[in-house]
Amino acid sequence: MKRLALLAALLCLPAAAEPPEAPLASALGVQIEKPAGDNLHFSQGSGVFLGGGLVLTAAHVVQVNPADPTVTVIMDGWRTQARIAARAAGGLDLALLKIDPAELSSQRRALSAVQLCTTGAAANQPVIVAALGGVSLSHTVAAPISSPALTGDWTDILATGFGHGASGGGVFDAQKGCLIGILIIEATAPGVELTEFVPAAKIAPFLALAARAG
Repeated sequence: MKRLALLAALLCLPAAAEPPEAPLASALGVQIEKPAGDNLHFSQGSGVFLGGGLVLTAAHVVQVNPADPTVTVIMDGWRTQARIAARAAGGLDLALLKIDPAELSSQRRALSAVQLCTTGAAANQPVIVAALGGVSLSHTVAAPISSPALTGDWTDILATGFGHGASGGGVFDAQKGCLIGILIIEATAPGVELTEFVPAAKIAPFLALAARAG
């Protein structure tokens, strides 16, 4: 899995704003399906194409039927087979998928690698969310909150509810274009819709570990 060496490059990019040639969030969001193994049910979610055939998603999206590492990635109007390359440990809800580069279009292979944000999200920060096969605007919550359903830091919560199929989707800085996080769980109550994401500060060590293991 030499392609996993690309992850090391992602972690060494400068902390400056995303370069103008950075790929748009709309080009990076993908959809994911994984059969449950009963020829009837399957898990659905979203993911982020990192470059080099690598896709980042939420681990719970691909945890069904653990005996089968095969996952279907839907992008550019095509269904492509991928394999689970790494799962995060310690309850971190992240998984890395790998697509054979030969299965990618020349345009997809030419995309610049995704840059992780080097600073955490701020309160009420505008973001672009790539999930469910499209993109939408949102923002982080504006003031500290607590919720029994959401266990992360309050700045890692969006003031929008993203439901079934959005898990694993990418949260991008609306100005710089860097990846702030990966959607993992929605929490709703009367008059309240929130979605938690894994922040870039936790994604970076996972990708680094996956690169060393690969």
